[in-house]
Amino acid sequence: MTPLRLLITLLAGLLFNAILTPLLIRLAHHNRWYDEQNHRKIHTEDTPRIGGIGIYFGFLVAAVVAIYVGTLSAAAGPLGRTMDFGELLIHFLPLIGGMTLIYVLGLVDDFRDLRAVMKLFIQIAAAAIVTVGPFRVERLTIPFVWYQLELGLFSFPVTVLWIVAISNALNFIDGVDGLAGGTAALATLFFGVIALITGQPVVALIAIGLFGTIVGFLIYNAPPARIFMGDSGSYVLGFILSVFPLILANGTGTSLNLIPAITILAIPVLDMTTSVVRRLGRGKHPFSADREHLHHKMMDLGFGTWKILATAYSVSILLGLSGVSWYLIPVNLAMTLTLIVWIALAVLMIVMTRELRHRTGVR
Repeated sequence: MTPLRLLITLLAGLLFNAILTPLLIRLAHHNRWYDEQNHRKIHTEDTPRIGGIGIYFGFLVAAVVAIYVGTLSAAAGPLGRTMDFGELLIHFLPLIGGMTLIYVLGLVDDFRDLRAVMKLFIQIAAAAIVTVGPFRVERLTIPFVWYQLELGLFSFPVTVLWIVAISNALNFIDGVDGLAGGTAALATLFFGVIALITGQPVVALIAIGLFGTIVGFLIYNAPPARIFMGDSGSYVLGFILSVFPLILANGTGTSLNLIPAITILAIPVLDMTTSVVRRLGRGKHPFSADREHLHHKMMDLGFGTWKILATAYSVSILLGLSGVSWYLIPVNLAMTLTLIVWIALAVLMIVMTRELRHRTGVR
């Protein structure tokens, strides 16, 4: 894998989205397609919410370029053998099909505010499309003893649950300019590094293409944001990030253990988990909206937007390095380091929550 091919793929996604997004901004202002303002939102200006269009089409362009560039050498494809352009396109069709369905769902929801039950049903359908291909969680690994539990037919519902969970997790943290996009970009970058380490250049090219696409969006989403990604963007990014570990598994379910994948995605995963537990504990729907997400708590503690981003990005880098370490050092040591990082993150969340309760007097 040459740096030139990585650069070509990076620029394909970046330039396409960097050129398309200003057009989307003008279109949204012309039609007054703005993100609604309410007590949960921090923006006070009329801001377009259709950035997901550029993310979706930018990734499609970058992915096609990545697949084409990847076929210019005799490098092995995702299944460990050389594949031509047509074979690679067919191989990734389940990802493209599922991503397209969840993109349409998000785009419609950006305009019509669909019911939670309907959204969940369509998300399950999109995730099920992915399982038609080789992208499934086929076995779970028990840490330290490293026993692999074969899932058999249960691999289908487990995979669907994983994809739906991560798709919603990224949507949950999309509440501060640059937060969801920057977190997704860093996670994508680390998945690309893992692809290079594990000898999967085509997957690395697709990852770097997505990274470029997100950077093209972040140019206009950095504070103060001129456009938001909307549900169409957050769903698409969460969907792709959930499938990356499955693609990296080479169709065997073993190459990328879910533990490093969860570690790389720990910020959205932790925010989603605490949100669902909190809402269920209060007798509310797990996907009902509130103002108690991680970024809301940081804002209430006096963090400004850039300080929130600096903290989130720094933690994301630490988590990403922990995830990559699984492929560079003995697994027992990697698991130990990962546990330390997880515990530190959990302690940080607890301390922050207690401090917020102390300041507000809310129990």
